[in-house]
Amino acid sequence: MKKQGIHVWLLALVVLLGIAVGLKQPSKQVAAADNRLQSVFSIDAGRKYFSVDQLETIIDWSHTDGYTDVQILLGNDALRFMLDDMSLTVDGKTYSSDAVKQAVLGGNQAYYNDPNGNALTQVDMDTVLKYAAARDINIIPVINSPGHMDAILTAMTKLGIKNPAFNGSKRTVDLNNDTAIAFTKALLQKYVSYFKDHATIFNFGSDEYANDVDTGGWAKLQQSGTYRKFVAYVNDLAQMAQNAGLKPMVFNDGIYYNDRTDFGTFDQNLIVSYWTAGWFGYDVAKPEFLANKGLKIMNTNDGWYWVLGRMTGNLYSYETAVASLKSKKFTDVPGASSTVPIIGSVQAVWADNPSAKLDMPALLKLMDQFSTAYTPYMPRPADYSKVDAAMATVPRQLSQYTDASLAKLEAALNAVIRGKKANEQAIVNGYAQAIIAAVKGLQLRGADYSQVDAAIATAQKLDRLHYQDFAAVDAAIAAVKRGLDITQQSKVDAMATAIQTAIKELALEPTPPRAPTPPPAPKPTAAAPSKETSKQPPLPSTAETTTPALMLAGASLLISMGLLYWRRLMAD
Repeated sequence: MKKQGIHVWLLALVVLLGIAVGLKQPSKQVAAADNRLQSVFSIDAGRKYFSVDQLETIIDWSHTDGYTDVQILLGNDALRFMLDDMSLTVDGKTYSSDAVKQAVLGGNQAYYNDPNGNALTQVDMDTVLKYAAARDINIIPVINSPGHMDAILTAMTKLGIKNPAFNGSKRTVDLNNDTAIAFTKALLQKYVSYFKDHATIFNFGSDEYANDVDTGGWAKLQQSGTYRKFVAYVNDLAQMAQNAGLKPMVFNDGIYYNDRTDFGTFDQNLIVSYWTAGWFGYDVAKPEFLANKGLKIMNTNDGWYWVLGRMTGNLYSYETAVASLKSKKFTDVPGASSTVPIIGSVQAVWADNPSAKLDMPALLKLMDQFSTAYTPYMPRPADYSKVDAAMATVPRQLSQYTDASLAKLEAALNAVIRGKKANEQAIVNGYAQAIIAAVKGLQLRGADYSQVDAAIATAQKLDRLHYQDFAAVDAAIAAVKRGLDITQQSKVDAMATAIQTAIKELALEPTPPRAPTPPPAPKPTAAAPSKETSKQPPLPSTAETTTPALMLAGASLLISMGLLYWRRLMAD
């Protein structure tokens, strides 16, 4: 990281980690720890419309109560989630997105015209998924087939697909209708592609085949030999999920119905959501049988079921759901006669009667009771309030601190891992302590003395002898105080200004006056030379050329005078 950018990065990191005392984080999915079973709350948002706010309330409560996942049935009789692009190409025929949407929405209305809403949009689901990820809650989407397809079957009919339903059923597709099966698979592929980056498990339902006309639907499929097509259909869906990096899950009642294995082998990567041990004439495979086939079991004990609107009674009422919390263990699988390994357990709320009023307080209370009954399996989330409070103390202006101290703060912030449970509270508290220590250890950068140093360098280049008084400059330089930090930059700037001002106000020493220079003598005007004169040899014109001749003449004169004086002396 470049040093000049570290403070900007740290500030962004603080915001991302939750400085606003929220739980918002980048979208992600979190798997349960290897030694921890999944705890799933399931809501039937297929039959009955649930708004974004209602789903977010359930997600919030799930996080607080220690659930790991929220399963949302989006396609269950009705299909209450519309993708932006619903266009399909089936057997060479293309159905436009708008045509498919209108057909499905019409199918929802034909099933139950919910006054609260018809279907969630892709923007709605994006919001729900982001909200869940920020709270470390996995979303398990469910779009049920080949049963519980009322709205989709109506849509197929509207789009011109003939006889898509099985044997008079309003909700089950005919496995022998190749076009209807191809349409269903193409539609499911759209949803699998959407959820592949937002989920870890995709539930295809696959329960209660034609139970709306006869609870012996599975038996009839086996009698006709069509059950072999059901095995192939489920395996195709399982492969579809795995190709997208998702784990496929289905409900248990149709899997190896009546312990029959002669119709084919189900994909061993299937997770079986085991909800019922069957009833008279409904002979489902026992959980031990499925486990022995290598299938993973998600315990979806229907003893915990609550159907909205049923507060009392013997079948899936609020009363029976609460009673089961006391009588059943978290690991009790319906119909099991021995301990069956499970990957988790599911508490489910259904909307068999979609017009029944949603009693949200009762729903949330039931979640609380489930969480309390199975606390060892559902540790509550750790308290991050101290971490959030510590993050709130991180200064906004990080550019004024040294890179070394910022690096320690960065490390403390990066160490925070959200989503820990109450049994790891000490670790979470340690995050807060590390951040507090790093904030206290932040060291301010030194003030910038470059202008001061430049002013002093300018003063040192001056010759003080040229100025009347250099004392003000010396005093300004002597007043410089080193070691101030960046918060005192204004004082340092004032020191530089004082030196610069003193330099500007220096007065030069006065210069002594000089003697006036006499004006030059006028040059005589030269007469024009005569012809005779011009013929004479020229006189020497410079001192350089006449000096030797003059010296010679002077010497001759002295010698002559000396000889004359000597002769006079001799004569006397």
